[in-house]
Amino acid sequence: MTAVVRRLTIRSRLALLCAAAVALGIVAASVVAWVAARETMRAQVDASLEAPTVVRSVRLAADAARDELPAPLPDVAARLCQDLPRTSEGDRLVANVQVILASGQICSLGRETPILEPTAEELAVATDGRGEVMRDAVDTDGDDVRVLTRPLDGGSAVQTVRSLEEVNATLGRLAWVLGLAAGLGVLLAALAGWYVARTTLRPVERVADAAEHVAATDDLSVPLRYDAAPSGAAPRDEVARLTSSFNAMTTRLAASRARQQQLVADASHELRTPVTSLRTHVEWLLRADDRGRPLSPEERRRVGRAVLGQVEELTDLIAELGEIARGGATGDVVPVRLDEVALRAVDRAQRRDPGRRLEIDVEEGIEPVLGDPAALERAVVNLLDNALKFSSGPVGVSVRARTVTVSDRGRGLPPADRAAAFGRFWRSAEARELPGSGLGLAIVADVAERHGGTTFFLPRDGGGSEVGFTVAGPAH
Repeated sequence: MTAVVRRLTIRSRLALLCAAAVALGIVAASVVAWVAARETMRAQVDASLEAPTVVRSVRLAADAARDELPAPLPDVAARLCQDLPRTSEGDRLVANVQVILASGQICSLGRETPILEPTAEELAVATDGRGEVMRDAVDTDGDDVRVLTRPLDGGSAVQTVRSLEEVNATLGRLAWVLGLAAGLGVLLAALAGWYVARTTLRPVERVADAAEHVAATDDLSVPLRYDAAPSGAAPRDEVARLTSSFNAMTTRLAASRARQQQLVADASHELRTPVTSLRTHVEWLLRADDRGRPLSPEERRRVGRAVLGQVEELTDLIAELGEIARGGATGDVVPVRLDEVALRAVDRAQRRDPGRRLEIDVEEGIEPVLGDPAALERAVVNLLDNALKFSSGPVGVSVRARTVTVSDRGRGLPPADRAAAFGRFWRSAEARELPGSGLGLAIVADVAERHGGTTFFLPRDGGGSEVGFTVAGPAH
């Protein structure tokens, strides 16, 4: 059964679940209604057997018949039954009566045989003259009856018997009605469940269709709209959240693809220059040898140094392209102290340029932050390399709470260029002749974004620039 259910679609499962739940409720309500009706009708039968008019009539008839005993038993039964209440038409007794004498003899009105055979408990009522017995029974004609046995003064008992034929017939009709109602209710529940499942899962189907479209065509421009979540409002249910998440996913994928395409285009452009220069120098060497006019040793050394410089430039460019291509990939995210990261970066930069003065100012009591230590250190090193390249004076490093700032005393950048400084392969006009790929600050921007922070490029008081980044809150 479980395997069969698993093979059903979600829509079929929801419809089946709704139908089953409603059907269970309807069946339970029908059973409760039938049982309640049965108990009510049986209580009415018991009340009729114990009605004061019946009891009083039996008592009076028994007192009147006492003086005539031992009279013929049919006469005693006739006297007892003569005063019993009748129906409104006056032609039918409310209940039949038979008498049980202390000797065990039984007399029933108008019958040669007893209405029913008494039990030992009922015979004891006639013998002892006390107690009452109420029970269901089947009379000698095979009909279901309800029997009340009461003692009579002087030793004997009277049994008041009422047929349950009308009760059973009514309960039978009620069972048919309730069964039909339950069947119709289950059918309506199945239809309602199918409709609810179809309506509820329609947005999910749209998401599935969109996902299949993306998988088949690579087209990420398929925004979805969920009617239950008004435009601009926060998602209010699971389907709205799914739709919103799908749209956010496709938007991020489209942006990532655009960045990758731009990276490839920019990388192709940037690689073209050093590769072309390298090819030119190699062809110069080969052409000189082919023409029989080899270069002098000094010229060869100059060409060799140029080739080596271009190879180093290519190596640095490829390394930085790899760093950019990793995008949001991070190493181990652990609690990191930014002051310790800055000190390691300053030590690395100082080894590269031992003649420059690097000043560091760290705020006391800095709390750790969650981050990738290697990526954060690379970002600080890139800031230091940038400052050392474009300035000749001392370079300062300041660590405040969740902010790292590198300041220099160079010429700085005009306001129009500061916003573009963190773009990939961007270089100012005066820096185009200097070695570099234009990816250093772009890597800083990527690291800051991955750590929930931002970058900034500000003019420094007294000349120069203050360049840095922030990260998210402390680690807890």
